[in-house]
Amino acid sequence: MKLNRLLLRSIVNFSCIIFLFCFEAFAQNSSRTINGIVTDENGKGIEGITITVKGTNNRVISRGDGSFKISGITGKETLVFTSVGYQPQEVSINNQSVVNLSLGVSQKMMDDVVVIGYGTQKRKNVSGSVSTLRNQNFDERAVTRVDQILVGQLAGVNVKQNTGVPGKAFSIQIRGSGSISGGNEPLYVIDGFPLTTNSSNTTNGSFSTGNPLDNINPNDIESIEVLKDAAAAAIYGSRASNGVVLITTKRGQPGKPKVSLNAYAGYNERSKKLEMMNGDQWIQNATEVINAQYVTKYGSVGATANDDQATRLAKNGGLFDANYILDPRWAIPGHPGLEFVDWQDAIERKGKMQNYEISVSGGNDVVKYFMSGNFANQESFINNIGYKVYSLRANLEINASKRLKFGVNIAPTYSETQDPGIDGQNGIFHQILSHSPVQEDTVGFLTNTGKNLIYLYSNS
Repeated sequence: MKLNRLLLRSIVNFSCIIFLFCFEAFAQNSSRTINGIVTDENGKGIEGITITVKGTNNRVISRGDGSFKISGITGKETLVFTSVGYQPQEVSINNQSVVNLSLGVSQKMMDDVVVIGYGTQKRKNVSGSVSTLRNQNFDERAVTRVDQILVGQLAGVNVKQNTGVPGKAFSIQIRGSGSISGGNEPLYVIDGFPLTTNSSNTTNGSFSTGNPLDNINPNDIESIEVLKDAAAAAIYGSRASNGVVLITTKRGQPGKPKVSLNAYAGYNERSKKLEMMNGDQWIQNATEVINAQYVTKYGSVGATANDDQATRLAKNGGLFDANYILDPRWAIPGHPGLEFVDWQDAIERKGKMQNYEISVSGGNDVVKYFMSGNFANQESFINNIGYKVYSLRANLEINASKRLKFGVNIAPTYSETQDPGIDGQNGIFHQILSHSPVQEDTVGFLTNTGKNLIYLYSNS
């Protein structure tokens, strides 16, 4: 009897085990895999959408074409579609095997937080007041200054070149002039360090102690942000009344050391030679002008354009005056004692341009580094005018712990600028265009220089 009871109990237990095993296998066989595609409002697949089975940790990410596949579904679950910038949606499966969905763009992006200076604000408070320019192949442009990069790149930021001298600063104004007698240049903040604008010039972007953007290698820049109004620039106080230009230089990224080398060379020259009178043409015109002035003044006493030098001296009271008396050498073939000078050819050239940059970056979770060196040489198309700059940069970050981080930024620079003054009414270039092409042959190019006297019929 005991043996029969024991056998009966064993049979019942074995039957229960078989039943549970079959039930579990049936349950597993009843799960399915759901396929689908997530698209935007234009029907284009969206990559990176998170699809989660509501209430579980079962989730997948959509592929580049928006397609996805999620398994372990019984048919009664709800899928949740989420991604930054898109409106989240929930879809009940209802025993479907294919779930396609179109996601709309979220309007709540205006509540996102953006960094402004040392603080943060909601984007809706500064929309239209922050412009960002990131380093996207800055090294492919032959520029030697950071402000050259900004030309025509950011709305509301006017960048003007007031001089053609190599290495000279551009004038940057954000939303127009803010002062009549004071400075109009913005506040520059480089890697979080504000540089004063107290000594700025009001018209040409120059500074009595140097422009803050001088000697910064454009290829060292990671991003440039321009803060345009009071909401964005309030943290800097009155210094930011003309706006703020935030410049962030490159930092090392974890990984193997990365070496980058960039070099270019070229030349610059005049785009057009101005048509000016040569020596013979100038003598012909000068003769006509002097004769007209002489006849106008002394014609009433019988003066004519054919009067010789002695006659003219006599009528002028024995005093020599270049306004009424001709240079007798003008009438002699070959003009002995005179030299014809083409002043444009004399001062212009093909100016060489060369730039060499090398950088090394890398690091790990503890130490990250970026180091660079740069040499740039830009000659003007006018002789003895040019710009050379040598610069180094080292950005080092050390994560001592989760709450403690050290950083060191070192950026020594050295530059040479040759600028004797070529712009404006009294500039060298303006003077040579109005200078006489006829000079004394003993002086030549060095007229009015040192002990050399200026040719009597020329301007100073």
